[in-house]
Amino acid sequence: MKRIKAQSAIEYLMIIALTLGIIVPTSYLFFRYSSESNIQIVDAQLTEIGRTIIDTAESVYFSGTGSKIVLEINMPKSVYDVEILGNKELVFRLFSEISATGESEVVFFSSIPIAEAGDGDLKTIAGSGLKKVRIMAIPDQSGGTEVIIESVYRIDSGW
Repeated sequence: MKRIKAQSAIEYLMIIALTLGIIVPTSYLFFRYSSESNIQIVDAQLTEIGRTIIDTAESVYFSGTGSKIVLEINMPKSVYDVEILGNKELVFRLFSEISATGESEVVFFSSIPIAEAGDGDLKTIAGSGLKKVRIMAIPDQSGGTEVIIESVYRIDSGW
């Protein structure tokens, strides 16, 4: 009689082990796939935002001094810093808890001179949510044209 109880208990444990052997790897694969998808979505969003800003800056530059455009962009939450380097590069710095690298940069190159309105002005567009960016063509010191990219939050303090 005890032998039958022991046999049914072992069969029950084997069914549970087999079920866990299927569920655990499947859950891991699903989590891994969804994490990679999230990284790809953020990358696609930043690529679209960066290209839009650079394309708009070039359009404003060729439209001439005095022209300006205000863009509304939906910034992903993983972006913690935005800046312009060397009057030619728009740099987004992001942090991802999911990816193996942790921190990374997405860089967009401009064929025209671009600058921030103030020191660190574009840092205010970092972080999640809808942000406004003003892009203006102004005269530079050498008589040419320069494009300024600034956060509208900086100008309109009530935003």
